[in-house]
Amino acid sequence: MEIVGAFDTIKVLLEEVEERFHKELRPESNSLADLIAHISKYKGKRLRPALVLLAGKCVSDVVPQHIDIAVVVEMVHTATLVHDDIIDGATMRRHVESVNSKWGREISILFGDYLFSRGFTILAALDSQVATLLLSQTVNIMSEGELIQLQRRYDIGLNENDYFDIIERKTASLCAASCRLGATFAGAPRKVADMFYNYGLKVGIAFQIVDDCLDLLGSEDEVGKSLNTDIQKGKLTLPLIRLVNILPRKELETTRDLIFNHHDGSNSKNAILELLTEHDAIEYAFNTAKNIVKQAQDEISPMADSRYKTALMELADYIVTRRT
Repeated sequence: MEIVGAFDTIKVLLEEVEERFHKELRPESNSLADLIAHISKYKGKRLRPALVLLAGKCVSDVVPQHIDIAVVVEMVHTATLVHDDIIDGATMRRHVESVNSKWGREISILFGDYLFSRGFTILAALDSQVATLLLSQTVNIMSEGELIQLQRRYDIGLNENDYFDIIERKTASLCAASCRLGATFAGAPRKVADMFYNYGLKVGIAFQIVDDCLDLLGSEDEVGKSLNTDIQKGKLTLPLIRLVNILPRKELETTRDLIFNHHDGSNSKNAILELLTEHDAIEYAFNTAKNIVKQAQDEISPMADSRYKTALMELADYIVTRRT
């Protein structure tokens, strides 16, 4: 399925978010114009703004603050992409040249910081400090996740619990915060806001698992970003962790050497894919993501039926069927 179908119910609202996103980034200095124009080409799925709006609509209705928050979560997300591309040395993002590849490391670092600061400037103008507090905490959690992942590079002892802790922090926490804020600003009581938070957390975890599978399986032309970066940077993801866990001990060192030390050529990549396929490691990861998506859907099943709830259910299904 296409993600567009799940977003049909909030199409007008997402268009408003998109317009506001570009308006808020409009530079006062002409020296930033090229950078802003380039980042405008990073047209992604807008998953996080959609989570804000759909959660709000499930509870009651959206208010102006929902648009503010939706813009901010997309700015935060975009900032993390700019910084991620520096860490990974990625040359392509969303079918265009990465900021790092085009302008270099120093400008990319500062531009990512600029995006963060623009987002928090919007939050500071809100009447409520709830969003500022939660998103500040979330950015801290995301940063912790990235730091832990960097510290555990080339660590063959990384297990599934470690992996889930990392992706919950670095990816799922922003999806969870988006859902909580969407519900909260629509007037949801704490228990209902918790349900949406848990839905977002699980959807975010499943999204990252699939993303990690696509890094191994996908085509750069189709996915629209640099791939095979996890192995090149020594990051063990769920398919690789599964492979390491089920291989006989005598094959472990050879496999570690294959994964981490000979990743420059297509032959080594094909050899790794053959091992993953032989041991059903990628299928295992996809099945794990499907189970987590089902748990996410169960979290919001008590909510009254509506087209917005249906959209969130369909969005969760999309997470595990997407190939971009």
